[in-house]
Amino acid sequence: MKSKLQKIEKLVRTRFGSFLCLFESNKPEAGFTVTSPAADGFVTHGPTLAAAQKNAKDGLEFHYECSVLEQCAPQVGALQHA
Repeated sequence: MKSKLQKIEKLVRTRFGSFLCLFESNKPEAGFTVTSPAADGFVTHGPTLAAAQKNAKDGLEFHYECSVLEQCAPQVGALQHA
């Protein structure tokens, strides 16, 4: 018997706001993969839906922090000319 693809859309609340996430699993006993259209390239996983949601929260916060730091970091060329 084939397992049904399970797709769940949920808002994940972080300290930077809420992000729409897609939780997908072919086999719920194998865990859930999480992506978010608001965070380009973001992917995480969890063995349960609750764990995947926590990993998504932590991962989105880290993803956001890295994006902000990258935008605020001085350019390599600017450091060479300082």
